[in-house]
Amino acid sequence: MSVKLSAVVFTFWPEEEHYLEACLKSVHFADEVIVVDNGATEKTLEIARKYTKKIYRTASKDFSEMHNLGKEKATSDWVLFIDADERVSLALQKEILKELESPRSDAYELRRVNFFLGKEVKFGDRYPDYVTRLFKKDRLEGWTGVIHESSKVSGEIGKLEAPLYHLTHRDIFSMMEKTINFSEREARLRLAANHPKVVGWRLVRVFLTEFYSRLVKYQGWRQGTEGWIDGIFQSFSLFIVYAKLWEMQRKPSLKDTYEELDRKILEGTL
Repeated sequence: MSVKLSAVVFTFWPEEEHYLEACLKSVHFADEVIVVDNGATEKTLEIARKYTKKIYRTASKDFSEMHNLGKEKATSDWVLFIDADERVSLALQKEILKELESPRSDAYELRRVNFFLGKEVKFGDRYPDYVTRLFKKDRLEGWTGVIHESSKVSGEIGKLEAPLYHLTHRDIFSMMEKTINFSEREARLRLAANHPKVVGWRLVRVFLTEFYSRLVKYQGWRQGTEGWIDGIFQSFSLFIVYAKLWEMQRKPSLKDTYEELDRKILEGTL
């Protein structure tokens, strides 16, 4: 292959020390491997150092900034972006290398195959799931989006069909942790956008709308028990975002309210 390929791998969560190595092994075919870290454990970074010296840590919680950092540090003609819980299949490795011998596009969507609680997803809003992850570096203008990042490409976007495996949501506890982590950021984005005041009926509507969308509209129920868990859990996660937004909008704040309650109790006026 005449052109060079950089693989940019992202690490976020403490539990990634258990599955980062398989991800790094799956991108061994790249000429350069870069790790952008945003809170992984030291053990996770020890694993990363076995495969690359190019590890860059950032405290930014903005996903687009992390991706733009990866692009900045990449030195190859082409850049592949991948999360620690994703795997480049052997078939996709071969397809990428063959395509880059004579590229027909400036970026490529990859066919991501999701596994949720150990079961391949074949129904729902994440099927089929094509994600733009492979770019000619000088045609990638950059990434935008604090949480749900998206790329801007100058040129044509093609499509590859070999699978990029996404081994997500491995257990209920880690799902809860991510919900807590992301709900704060999601709520703050809505608050900054002057979202209408959250009241009781809105909380109910948000939950039921998401429930219908995931389980009925996108037929998540056909995924079996795992599909029901996913649909209910994602509806609950969105409910938490709006409940957190309600908390942020509340005047006086809950902190001030409880301080006032303490004052009245101590004064004997409650």
